[in-house]
Amino acid sequence: MKNGQIESEVTQRHHYVLRPHKSIKISWVVDRDSFLIVHNDLISQKFKNNSIVEQGDAVKSAVNSSLYVVGMPFKLLDEGTVLTYEGPKLLNTTDTVHTIKATYEPKKHQNHSTKDEWWYHFDKNNWALVSSMVYHKPTYVLIENISVIEKKGLIFPERRKSYRCNEFGEKLFLRAEFWYEDYSIQFLNDQD
Repeated sequence: MKNGQIESEVTQRHHYVLRPHKSIKISWVVDRDSFLIVHNDLISQKFKNNSIVEQGDAVKSAVNSSLYVVGMPFKLLDEGTVLTYEGPKLLNTTDTVHTIKATYEPKKHQNHSTKDEWWYHFDKNNWALVSSMVYHKPTYVLIENISVIEKKGLIFPERRKSYRCNEFGEKLFLRAEFWYEDYSIQFLNDQD
């Protein structure tokens, strides 16, 4: 929160199977209530204490948002994503990054969760994803990758910080921190 108080603290477990058939489960506990999201090509349901509390597009949108985080930067190649190279940009007044803008149309593409505008900042030397900025009307958010984890040649977020910022990416206050761990990756042709 803007005043520095912790608004909420939640630990979630995500399990994604993307091929040959999509099967996603996200589970967590708040107080004494257990929650589960189940999503595949046919259903999108949210359970609270084993009873369905929500289903359909809102649940599907939450799943698409979680896939978006772990799928970066590969999700930039999703069908319907409009990419614009905006050139080099000075980030944090010291680092020059390459900036790519991504826009989405959820009404046209079921794999898009929101119509938000995103800017992705890539390291000028190795093209690693450094941060991103999103415009969630009416506010802007800057998300920094503090550290990453490498698994089977892929890079995933390990720790991220999310800041409320202005339209120039100048930080106003810390909004959230995220820690990711215990990644396990298996490809279809893996033998182990």
